[in-house]
Amino acid sequence: MLAMPTDAPPTGDGWAWEMKWDGVRALASVEDAQLRLVNRRGLDITRRYPELHALGDALRGTDTVLDAELVIFDGPRPDFQLMQRRMHVDAPRDIARLSEALPAVLVLFDLLWLDGHSTIALPYSERRRFLLGLGLTGSAWQTPPHEVGDGSATRAVVEQFALEGLMAKRLDSVYEPGRRARTWLKWKLQLRQELVVGGWMPGLAGRAGQLGSLLVGYYDGPTLTYAGRVGTGFSQAELTRLGAQLEPLRRASSPFTAGAVPKGAVFAEPRLVVEVRFTEWTSGGSIRQPAYLGARDDKDPATVVRET
Repeated sequence: MLAMPTDAPPTGDGWAWEMKWDGVRALASVEDAQLRLVNRRGLDITRRYPELHALGDALRGTDTVLDAELVIFDGPRPDFQLMQRRMHVDAPRDIARLSEALPAVLVLFDLLWLDGHSTIALPYSERRRFLLGLGLTGSAWQTPPHEVGDGSATRAVVEQFALEGLMAKRLDSVYEPGRRARTWLKWKLQLRQELVVGGWMPGLAGRAGQLGSLLVGYYDGPTLTYAGRVGTGFSQAELTRLGAQLEPLRRASSPFTAGAVPKGAVFAEPRLVVEVRFTEWTSGGSIRQPAYLGARDDKDPATVVRET
């Protein structure tokens, strides 16, 4: 289930409030004390996070499916750029090293299956009650509390630690797999957006021979609309990695069917999703002063739309 973006928090009774965690969404299932993690694209990512495997023992004797977010904390704040260093690693030696150096935490926020029974038709309030009843608090997983009311306490924490935003969920909402529903709302206090890469500009001066900036856009129906170029926020290693990913996707024509793409662009099949931070949307529909935060291989490009 996905949340609808909103530019103002909902008012009135019947809402619960949670943090918007800055990480990678995952479904965690446990059967016969064995943990399995699957990302939003249906890929099994269990082996990338060995520090979480003990959750299977914590749920021994139960048959459970949980909705969660994988995060890496920098002090009290989740850090998506640190999460980037875990998301794309496949070599066993590197996985083992990073699980020690940058351990992930599985933040649990919903319960979809328990002991042979689906819970998705239950209201949010009941699913949360069952989830909290599992007592899942450990060094590598936690079940944060939720706030029922106007969300003021949750917002205060978000503002204090400069977190990404808040989630508002109807107490009576059922869980609708794969659907973006208005019973779940996300309210971002920072301007951030997932965007599809449709090409790049070659680097100049210090970046000659490599990527200079990414050309990004979003879908409006079947139309891929150009939203601007992202040229800051990259490490040298990330530029090299992105270049290796994009080169096989090179194509002759532009995938953008709306918006003014700069001359000299190199085009690519729109298969890579990135997340950027920016200051505002311009009147012409572009992002202003964007900075790269990371690639999102857990997101389907076709689902990337402009968030209000």
